[in-house]
Amino acid sequence: MPIIQPLFILFLGLVDGQMLSPLLPALAAEFGVSPATMGMVVTAYACAAAVCALIIGPLSDRWGRIIFLRAAAILFALASLMAYFADGFAMYFGARVLAGLAGGTISACVLAQIADTFTFQHRGRAMGWVGATYSIAAIIGVPAAAWMTERWSWRGIYLVIAIAAALPAFSLRPLPAQAAPARTVFLRQALRDYLRYWRTATTRHGLLLASMISGTAAALLTYLGAFLTASFGMSISAVGLIFLTAGLTSTFGALAGGGLSDLVGKQRMLTLCSLALALIFPVLVHAQNVVQLHLLVGAAGLFLAAREGPYQALISELIAPTERGAYIAMRNATSQLAIAGSAACAGWLYSRSGFGAVTWFATALSLIAALLVWLIKEPRRQD
Repeated sequence: MPIIQPLFILFLGLVDGQMLSPLLPALAAEFGVSPATMGMVVTAYACAAAVCALIIGPLSDRWGRIIFLRAAAILFALASLMAYFADGFAMYFGARVLAGLAGGTISACVLAQIADTFTFQHRGRAMGWVGATYSIAAIIGVPAAAWMTERWSWRGIYLVIAIAAALPAFSLRPLPAQAAPARTVFLRQALRDYLRYWRTATTRHGLLLASMISGTAAALLTYLGAFLTASFGMSISAVGLIFLTAGLTSTFGALAGGGLSDLVGKQRMLTLCSLALALIFPVLVHAQNVVQLHLLVGAAGLFLAAREGPYQALISELIAPTERGAYIAMRNATSQLAIAGSAACAGWLYSRSGFGAVTWFATALSLIAALLVWLIKEPRRQD
């Protein structure tokens, strides 16, 4: 399968980001900061990823995706080593900024490369594998990180990630199809393109939709681990099992949602999933026992992942193939800024009103996403 190597690098980046939630209490305790302060590393990562995506996206339209993926894998390995040796919060914070630069590049280039390779009619299924990668990261990476932290130290996780990221850096190969010839990109032209994406209704709605979808997951997942630890007295490994449940349901949701969206339409799938999430989130905080937690978190993971394939397929088709890297970069930057703002807002809500306020915030974002998706005209291109 030609997308395995790009997806493997994406998988490592996702593990790196997702494992922060169950590790957050341990990291906060070791560095002597509050959970809300520790959560600010999510904001820092997101801001760095946004800036880097804006720069790399247009350049990848000119020079191809692979050269930037290789550089990002190397930078990601270095950032993980820096986190491994971090002797204080400031050094760890800096490591997360470097990881954000790598992550922004990885996400933009992997998604653009896959979109270049698959037609819109079949792209939902292909992007479903992207959603499945998110889920597999939760299944394998997050519980493993929690297990290692409880038995040894969180530092060992970053050493493993550093080694794993360095391995594929020089073995990446371009995918067999390219959507369009490269174009000449200048900084001034890229800035004009970015402004045009915000001025044009269809692409603007796509960017706003991206911010709502990303912000929803960021608000909920960043403080889920802290909520489980504080309200249920769960150990890190027990929190990891909750994420394992979410990962299992998410894998099924991502693959099923991507395939179904090719049959019933991307917009319908996105709307149904967003409305389902708006019903699940407010109930989550009222769970009375571990069984209810597993059921509710599993349901949330199912619908969060089921909208990933149709969302990525729809977004990647709103622009000409020659500008796909630039638009996906703008989309990623918008998403990362939404993640940064959402994580910061969720931290403020969590510290003042608890996790219940965070769930209502995520509910509002999901309802806005359901509205925005119908402002986008779904493409009807033939193979």
